[in-house]
This record gives sequence, C-alpha cells and structure tokens, in this order.
Amino acid sequence: MRVDAVLAMAGLRADAAEVYVEETDRTVVEFRAGQFRSQETRLERGCGLRVVREGRLGFAASSNDERYDELVDAALEAAGLGGPAGFAFAAQPAPPPVATGHSRVMLYPPRRMAEWGRELCSAMRSRVPEMRLDLTFTRTRREVRIATTGGADAGYERTTFDLHASGLIAGAGSMIWLPEYVNLSDGRPFELEPLCNRLEQTARHSRRRARARTGDQPVIVTALALPALLAPLPGGTSGRHRQKRISPLIGREGERVLADCLSVTDNPHRACSLAAAPFDGEGVATRPVPLFERGAFRGFLYDLDSAADAGVAATGSARREYPTLPAPGFSNLEIAPGTAGLEEALRATGSGLLVCQFVGGGQSNLLAGEVALNAISAYRFERGEITGRVKDAMVTGNVYEMLATVDLVGDEQRDLGRWFLPWLRFPSLRVVARERVAG
Repeated sequence: MRVDAVLAMAGLRADAAEVYVEETDRTVVEFRAGQFRSQETRLERGCGLRVVREGRLGFAASSNDERYDELVDAALEAAGLGGPAGFAFAAQPAPPPVATGHSRVMLYPPRRMAEWGRELCSAMRSRVPEMRLDLTFTRTRREVRIATTGGADAGYERTTFDLHASGLIAGAGSMIWLPEYVNLSDGRPFELEPLCNRLEQTARHSRRRARARTGDQPVIVTALALPALLAPLPGGTSGRHRQKRISPLIGREGERVLADCLSVTDNPHRACSLAAAPFDGEGVATRPVPLFERGAFRGFLYDLDSAADAGVAATGSARREYPTLPAPGFSNLEIAPGTAGLEEALRATGSGLLVCQFVGGGQSNLLAGEVALNAISAYRFERGEITGRVKDAMVTGNVYEMLATVDLVGDEQRDLGRWFLPWLRFPSLRVVARERVAG
C-alpha cells in the first residue's frame, strides 16, 4: 500500500488523516499427539485509514494494495455517520530504541522447527512413554508504518518466535494436561533439556492422586497459571473502560488496591518480548507505565481518544491490527519479583494447593474482577512436599480482593512472551472441589 499516496489523497478531502500499514509474515509448525501435523506460512498485508471531516471520525480498512482511492472514499463515507473526534492525530514520535526481536529468528527455517519438534517428542517418549505431546511453533515478522497529516511518519519491524507445548496423559477415567511455554524471540537456539525436565517433573507429580478439599486454604499459583487469574486487570486498567465508566478502578488512583508486595507494570520496552514496540498503534511513543506500585493503583492505560476524555496525555498504549480501530490495552505485563524461593515457600506454608494451570472463567464477571477458574493442573502439598495431583478443583472469588492478600512473591520472573511473572502465594483462597476420594 502506497502510504504517501493514501495520506495525500485523504488529506486533500478530509480535515485530518492517519494511515496505518501492517505486513505480517507468520509461520506455524504443529505437532499433535507426538507426530508432525502441519506447516503453514501466511503473508498478510493491509492498511487502516482514519479520517476526520467536519469534526467526525471515519475509519476503513483494505488489504488491496491498488484500490486506495476506494479506501479513502469508504473512510470519508464512514465519517458522515461517525462520532465526534475529540482528539488530534499524533505528531512525529521521538521513541527510545527498543529491542523488538533478533534477526537470527528469521534464519530458522520451518524444517528446523520440525526437527526440534521431533527431537522433543522423541525425548519425551523415552522419559514419559504415556504422554502425548502437542506442540505449536510460531514465528512472526511484523512490519508497521504509521503516517499522519499531523507530521508523524515512523515504522518498525518486530520478530517473535515461541513454542506452546501441552502434554496429555490419559488414565483410568481422567486426563492430565501438562502445559509449558518457551519464548525463543531472543534468537538463542532451542534448548531441549530444560523443557524436557520440567515436563518430566510435572508428569512424575501427576502419577499420584491426592484428596481434594473444599474450603478456604493456602494456594500458591505458578507463573504459568497466573495469566488466567490476572485476566480482569487489562480491562480494569483500560482507559476505554474508564471512559465508559465501567472500570472498578475509577476514582481509586493512589489507593492501595493490591498487596503492598505487588508492583505491576505495562512495559512495551521489554527486550525480545511478543509486544515490544517503540510507538503504539497511533504513533505515540511508548514507555513503561506503572499500573500498581507497592499495591497502590497509579492510573489507566490510554490511547488518544480515552486520554482526551480524561484530560490527560496518552500513555502510548493504543493496540491495533490494520482492520481494527485502536483501543487502549496492555503490551507486556510485568509483576516485579520478590525474594522467596518456591521450595522454601512450600515448606513455610505447610499444606495447601499448588496450581500450575487454570482454564476458563465460567460465568464470571471479569470486568468486576469476579472469576471461577478450573485448576486443570493442580497439586496438593503437605509438610512442604507435593503429595499428588488434585482433580476437579475450582478457585472462585474477586481477583482484586485475592491480590490484596498476597503475602509472598517468587524470586524469579518467568518469561511467558507477553507476561513476565513470578509465582504468588495467597494465604487463603476459596477452593471448591468435586473429588472426595483419594486414588
């Protein structure tokens, strides 16, 4: 798409214009039940155009590189029915340097990903013969350019590469899911042994069954399980939800909402993360944004529109793809690590539940922070030792109330691509269990 031509044409017929062009080259290699399943490479390219005419905002998008005159016509027609534009498009950003990936990532051909997959599946068959392993390697190169009649004209390229792994062990009347994740975006060769060790250790703990107990009890949630528990936070801290007056955090700036051992930051400058970027989807320079500092709520994530509504500056938090309008959202969510080791925490806690993976939210009201999460990978521990796998356990409650009680934070931050998290200990969470007999 000819960015300059689209901007010039739109600028002649509108009061202001913004052109957002994106090209994505994605390769996915999949294994199912330990066998190669597929390889797919897809190239997608398109343009999103926003215009302001007579104070109203219009938007249109197209993947056709040639018919940009029709794109301009569609955006201008949409402006006739659009809402008021209470903000100005970005001027030229002055972003700091951000490591948005490693060039070596693009040198790994799909053939090499398939070889790594076969090596991993073979290694796990020898270690845990009953495990069936699903793997998804995803490598993405994304080029972004944004230009506005306000003077912005900037671009960047991001390369990402990661592996989602899920082991399945089917037993008598039960299935055990063993999730894992590796971010490979920094260009380092895939290390087989650490991943195999983690999967094997989890499988070993899963072979024994432990009694599930209903009631309030200590729960330690690992980094892999935390994103499901933290799902209400991106919505709660969204400037769009503040604008709509539906965030539970409205009016609570400066108030201690979480435990004082928790500090949460949205960090688009995290090197080789899946969402590293020097500027956001509107051309505003990005920066790390503290959301909670020692438990106190510091503020919302804003795009240009929601920032104008709040009377503040945008935080560089507009997220988008070319067919969609920008909206405020998180890039890479970080929880600062603490000082406690996991084994030390298990011993100090004595007995409780260790959760390695949640799924779902049931009929939860996520916006209000209410969750009901199934712990599909959870383990009972007694006297600091894991005694076996717990089946059919659910953690319920309000996430903000839960996070206000955290009393221990792990000393290591796990890289989960867009989440950088330690484990957390909750001294007492409500657990509902359907299983009543140990096996």
